[in-house]
Amino acid sequence: MCRLIFETVKWENGAPCLLPWHQRRMEAAIGVHGSDGASVPDLASVLSDCPGPEGRGVYKCHITYDTRGRVRRTSFEPYRPRQVKTLTCVEMPGLDYSCKWEDRTGLLAAGAALGCDEEALILRNGMVTDTRYSNVVFGDGSFWVTPETFLLPGTKRAFLLSRGDIQECSVRAEDIGKFRFCSLINSMLDPGDVVVRTEDIILC
Repeated sequence: MCRLIFETVKWENGAPCLLPWHQRRMEAAIGVHGSDGASVPDLASVLSDCPGPEGRGVYKCHITYDTRGRVRRTSFEPYRPRQVKTLTCVEMPGLDYSCKWEDRTGLLAAGAALGCDEEALILRNGMVTDTRYSNVVFGDGSFWVTPETFLLPGTKRAFLLSRGDIQECSVRAEDIGKFRFCSLINSMLDPGDVVVRTEDIILC
């Protein structure tokens, strides 16, 4: 069965960000889930054929491709970070989102009843993983650690780990109170962009 996968690339001031990291994740996805003979799309060529907005500004570039290696669509939209004030821990031991599947039904079910400024912090057997749309880092605002039990291998997470800007460690639900803040990170968000105080994290 041919399934759809996507990448979200930050397009800032007329250029893509972290493109090599997105390319590596696509290679890994096709390597594991690709059908026989599938080739990995070259993101640089894809964005050259479908150029994004010029000039200053931040846009979210959504690239959908399939497990045969065919790019289905590319779109751009202006980006503004979602404001999150509360995180609610949701235990989902069987959830697997190790690939960026276009079908996110199981993932979105984790916070179906939450409000617009609330987000789910997903636990698996008491271990902190991710939110529904980001990896997470914990700290006091000057140092950050990220759970080693992540769901999705995020590009920003991998980039920050490679530079030593964040450290990976074990984080259980009961460890959350040891930190002051939780920050959401993904291809569009850096540590500190969207921050929730740990006192505003609701445990199971």
